[in-house]
Amino acid sequence: MIYSAPPPIVVHAPTFAYRPRGWHFSDRDFGILTRRGANVGSSAFSFKPYRYGWALRIPPNGIAVTVLLIRRSPNPRANLCGKTAHFPDYPPIRRLPLRLPRTTTDRLEGAPRVVEYRVFGRLGESYNVDLRVDVNRLRPTRAMLRRAQAVVSGIRFPRWPTPKRC
Repeated sequence: MIYSAPPPIVVHAPTFAYRPRGWHFSDRDFGILTRRGANVGSSAFSFKPYRYGWALRIPPNGIAVTVLLIRRSPNPRANLCGKTAHFPDYPPIRRLPLRLPRTTTDRLEGAPRVVEYRVFGRLGESYNVDLRVDVNRLRPTRAMLRRAQAVVSGIRFPRWPTPKRC
């Protein structure tokens, strides 16, 4: 009897439904779900990102929105085909769209003038969500925060499969 491997299970990154003019988007990432899980990410920038990374070259008043979908576990024997690991820092997300916090004391690592708004949570058994909005201005204007929230509100989260085996 010949055993054939099951077809790969493709998982997709979130997409951005709201795309302000002049912004740059990277939301076509995908991964393959295995027993070890999968990670994918998407980004939106109010500026043209440097091709080798945007974080150290974010211009003044620039806004970066990054969202990661993570199904991983520190346990190397964990079977993450059918569910994601539950961590205290990633509470269940009870409703969408996600809302940015009103204030923050967080900063982009290595860039103390770049303010970072963070939202962490878990969407069912699909994945953990790591959302970060970075603004290169110590006191972002209301208009900047409204624009960032509009982009975040337009995030469309895919549903990942939860098979018993993969």
